[in-house]
Amino acid sequence: MATTTHISYLDTIRGLAALAVISEHFVIAYGLPCQSALCERILDFSPAHIWWDGTAAVSMFFVLSGFVLSLKYFPAGQSPDIGRFELDRFLIGRVCRIWLPYLLVLAISAGLFALHFDRPSLSTRLAPSAWIVDMWHRYPLDFPAMLREAFLPKLPELIVLLPQAWTLSIELVLSLLLPLGLLLSQRGTAWLLFFSTLATGLLGVSLFLWHFVLGLTLARYHQALETRLRGRRPLRYLLLLCGLLLYTSDTLFTAKSVGENTLWLGTGLGAGLILAVFAASPRWQNLLSVAALRQIGRVSYSAYLTHMAVLINLTPHLLIALEHVSHNRLLLWFGGWLGTIITVQGLSLVFYHVLEIPSMVLGRRLAEALRPHRSLTPPPISSVLPPNS
Repeated sequence: MATTTHISYLDTIRGLAALAVISEHFVIAYGLPCQSALCERILDFSPAHIWWDGTAAVSMFFVLSGFVLSLKYFPAGQSPDIGRFELDRFLIGRVCRIWLPYLLVLAISAGLFALHFDRPSLSTRLAPSAWIVDMWHRYPLDFPAMLREAFLPKLPELIVLLPQAWTLSIELVLSLLLPLGLLLSQRGTAWLLFFSTLATGLLGVSLFLWHFVLGLTLARYHQALETRLRGRRPLRYLLLLCGLLLYTSDTLFTAKSVGENTLWLGTGLGAGLILAVFAASPRWQNLLSVAALRQIGRVSYSAYLTHMAVLINLTPHLLIALEHVSHNRLLLWFGGWLGTIITVQGLSLVFYHVLEIPSMVLGRRLAEALRPHRSLTPPPISSVLPPNS
């Protein structure tokens, strides 16, 4: 399968997951568009919830991250090509790719917070929830508190400026474990499972390590899965159905009934099954690689970073403008939701070019700048562990 195809459709999946998170936050802020209890039950407790299922989307982020970051190191089978892995380039690249745009959006959010905190919330006919009203009104921040939110590897328990950043903190830490994951996968899947059990059970590593490892394992076996599933459409449909049911299982079960960790693991497994099916389906890949969807995927990180600031600062003004056209709650809801999505996408396109691309370029240049100063060639990463016997 061509690498460019992989990037196209996988980016689109990430973009759709980001849209689900934005939609969930809009729903938490302004409720569902329903005007009946039956409608709410259908949207809340059925697979129709998928379009605003932020829990499932977060699971997809972590599985997808492990898959995408690992994929190029399995070019020809189940043994990773460790010789292609450049540790310094990878570490610098990940820090610049994730942390630098975060810091810049955090600084902008801090300035907006300072302007917003002492002002009364706008009154809109589509009444906001206490969650969104209190976000930048209830929790005052001084400069040291803002600085604590800038340290992405260890964020404070209460995150005010970018509350969605808890996932980015985990993502940064887990992605930095990729070299170890590749080494362990070279030894065998059992090593990966042992390490994941030890790390999450005894060392306090996030449960989402399992999602990341699942993505890495999918990358390891993607060629075998593609071969096995390519001509077996009924099997693909069955796996896709099972994947969707697991992916949306948080709508069927509650954390109280099965446990929060079980829900996260279930949605992660569902995300893995969905990715496995798409990896073996050129039709799905082509569908997800159309230009409009690729654009959503390309700016998904900026959308994820900026959407809370848009919800807090711009969405109320948009709702007030819509009230001049109609007082119908359904129209206000859809207008507010669609306007928020469009605003986030437009802003994200700007941020992608102004923040993300320069951050990626800087990461590559820093990695290259280190090369002339090396006096010795470091040993290959494959020498850290002995080869399989």
